[in-house]
Amino acid sequence: MTFEEINEYIEVISHFTNQRMHPLRFKWRDRTYSVSHVNGVWSDVKGQSREYHYHVSTRNSGSFELIYKNNTFTWTLGRVCLDD
Repeated sequence: MTFEEINEYIEVISHFTNQRMHPLRFKWRDRTYSVSHVNGVWSDVKGQSREYHYHVSTRNSGSFELIYKNNTFTWTLGRVCLDD
């Protein structure tokens, strides 16, 4: 597997359950991806912001790292996992 750094803003639809956020779908480069599984969640602090990282799988397109920044209320696509 190869990981490619992207770091582009994306649009995400998510929901909250038991005070936790769960991404459902995201749009990147005019294409919509449905999240089929959240493989892992972690967070870290960068200055005044906390970043929440979601490693997700989609039905037909591999896996992605989605990053939510709580100080700006924005999402970015951090990395994409490309199968060799």
